Amino acid sequence: MTGTDVGQGEGFVWRARELDGHLPSVSYGVTLVGKATVTNPSGAGLARHIADVAAYGDYAFLTVYRHPTCVRTGAYVMNISEPKAPFEVESAFIETTNGNYVGEGPCVIEIDNEYFSGALFIHPNEHYILADAPDPSGPRQRGGINIWDVSDPENAQLLAAHAGDYTDSHNEPADQALAAYYTCAWTDSSTSRTYVGFVTDKPTTDIVIMEITDPRNPVMVNALDLRMAPFQVTGDPSRGLISVFGHAVDVRRVGDRYVMTATYWDGGYVLLDVTDPTPGNVSLIAGTEYAEFDEERAKRGQQIWPEGNANHCDLSPDAEYLVGADENIEAYRLFGTITSGPHAGTEYVAAWSSGSAPVNADHPISGMPTFVGSGCPGTVPPGRGIALIERDASILTGGSAPGCAFQEKLDAITAAGYSAGIIFNHQGPDAMQQFPTAARGTIPLMFVNRLTGLRLLGVPGVTAETAGTTPTPANPVACATDVKSEFVGWGCLRLFKTDIPGSAGAGSATQVDTYAIPESQDPRYGTGFGDFSASHVAIDPDRRLVYATFFAGGLRVLSYGSDGLREVGAFREPGIDFWGVKIHKIGEKNYVLVSDRNFGLYIFDI
Repeated sequence: MTGTDVGQGEGFVWRARELDGHLPSVSYGVTLVGKATVTNPSGAGLARHIADVAAYGDYAFLTVYRHPTCVRTGAYVMNISEPKAPFEVESAFIETTNGNYVGEGPCVIEIDNEYFSGALFIHPNEHYILADAPDPSGPRQRGGINIWDVSDPENAQLLAAHAGDYTDSHNEPADQALAAYYTCAWTDSSTSRTYVGFVTDKPTTDIVIMEITDPRNPVMVNALDLRMAPFQVTGDPSRGLISVFGHAVDVRRVGDRYVMTATYWDGGYVLLDVTDPTPGNVSLIAGTEYAEFDEERAKRGQQIWPEGNANHCDLSPDAEYLVGADENIEAYRLFGTITSGPHAGTEYVAAWSSGSAPVNADHPISGMPTFVGSGCPGTVPPGRGIALIERDASILTGGSAPGCAFQEKLDAITAAGYSAGIIFNHQGPDAMQQFPTAARGTIPLMFVNRLTGLRLLGVPGVTAETAGTTPTPANPVACATDVKSEFVGWGCLRLFKTDIPGSAGAGSATQVDTYAIPESQDPRYGTGFGDFSASHVAIDPDRRLVYATFFAGGLRVLSYGSDGLREVGAFREPGIDFWGVKIHKIGEKNYVLVSDRNFGLYIFDI
């Protein structure tokens, strides 16, 4: 999910910006105990190199998010036995297969059964699209999850590689597993069976559950599409909430049932009963809906619909509250209007790739686009103005058609002389999804859903229901468009009061409050200071406190309860870029572990 990588991950990993300033340091209510950086054997530095964090005993695992070639990615092993002086165990690096990269959502579980006794480290694999194509006759080489025996963390042993869903978007057999992210593992105490859930980039059944009771032989149990019955998780297209897909999962025992929390982007936060995870037996406990207007902007006098983007969440130990993080990674929203053709006057929302040039008074977007097909190198004709590009269908569907990364598309249209680019989604079941790419360049780049793309191509009569099955016309004539930007702030935290019955039956999740760091809602910090969105959360096992990361905004500690979210602690220093957060016991004491994308590991005393 980085720079030149594509896949569903395109939308979720965010690139380095050119920073002009930093917020001042702050530290109260939480104490920095120690921190440790890591090596990058490629010599390419650490910018956006680290992703998430997991831990076992006296060790933490930092997943390696990006690498210039994705030749050596996996997880760094950090010795944290002395929290004041953590360090990387360089000889213990856990390496995945070339052509993959490891991002968000690693996990650790201890199991003891007839097949295995010890600790398992499980990490997802995402496809690196620029890597050489795998040999279809060779071993499993892409996607899925890897399972490692880390009973001795300095000598990890691979038990299973690339276990996952080996079907494409048409449910046909595939040579390689779907890309995976956000793993969670649990053992059912009544059956002694161990499962792992994770999210894939399949545009239909995107939550996968596998049984790993025998971790050397994982078995796929179920694949869920929460948009379909009996779940019916939806967004609200009238308010731009159209990107509905799985992003993160976790499982917690509540009474006699096992409850999965799932973030479903514009579909909100979802609670599922996975006590029996087999097909037909997973049920919906509760889901959330977004308000008519974004609450944090409404506090500041702006009425605008919410961004959505349910990214990560945690359920309180007593299961009475859920804290979720909306990862609205762009502080500006792009609003477009089609100004000619059969859809003249139609308005739409575009996702801006902030590694590209901004859309503002100095960079207005207006004119008649030129359709340049896939926009891949060697195919783009010389031109001026807006290049309209179709996303490659092969990226997510596993097709054999040639494709290229978003970065290559942006580079190609820039070299051909265009001053802006609009990419629209491909034909298929995920046609209405849209998200910013991670491409970087000197001209603006936007992403729109397929409905908008077809309307920009003048296709008459197309609707949200038919866009995914409507082909791109052979010789389209594009329609003129204007695009403007508006500051809408960064992503916030959401607090929900939950009712989860301890046995069977539906429950509820009612929003109590929202929280955003002040700078995230101030247009003075909209660019040039880093990202200020809420990202990840971890709830204290003993106190009603939640620890939340906000990228360059640092770590925030908040109390939660019936009176809402109240900030009671914060840590920030120049240059930080906090992402993953876990609470972990070292010896007899709990600490907060935080991953920094540009550095390594931070350890805080709570």
